[in-house]
Amino acid sequence: MTRNIPLPARWLRLFSRVVIIIFVFVIASCWDDTGNEARDGLADSGIRYIDSTEQFNKIIQMSGERLLMFDFYADWCPPCKEIEPVLEKIAKDKGDIVTVYKINIDRNRALADSFRVSGIPHVVYFKNEETVLSLSGLYPKNMYLKLVERFSSAVEL
Repeated sequence: MTRNIPLPARWLRLFSRVVIIIFVFVIASCWDDTGNEARDGLADSGIRYIDSTEQFNKIIQMSGERLLMFDFYADWCPPCKEIEPVLEKIAKDKGDIVTVYKINIDRNRALADSFRVSGIPHVVYFKNEETVLSLSGLYPKNMYLKLVERFSSAVEL
């Protein structure tokens, strides 16, 4: 049995379905994926991202004697945005002696808690599977560079 729906009603039904589909796609494209813009911009800078405690542990276990820098940050933090170019420069210029990682504290709360991060930016220098120094706050670029030089050349006795 076929229902005879008047033409304007059919068009209205079709139009409402199209509007709903468009609405769903617009909402999906606006979905908050905080940090991807910054992440995409730093993809070729040498800075790497850590997305889980498991990933962090694997990096530590495989690092050997290599110096690692971990920047605990948040997308909403102005000082964290200020330190980004400094870390990018270190990653590019000193990539042969240090690997720079960024860890978003909003996405990795347990990892931030394990390092007792109470202020950001919080940079942790790591070598031989141990923390060698932690800095909370924003410091001059020269200080980060001196610490990279110091800890990358430090030899365990």
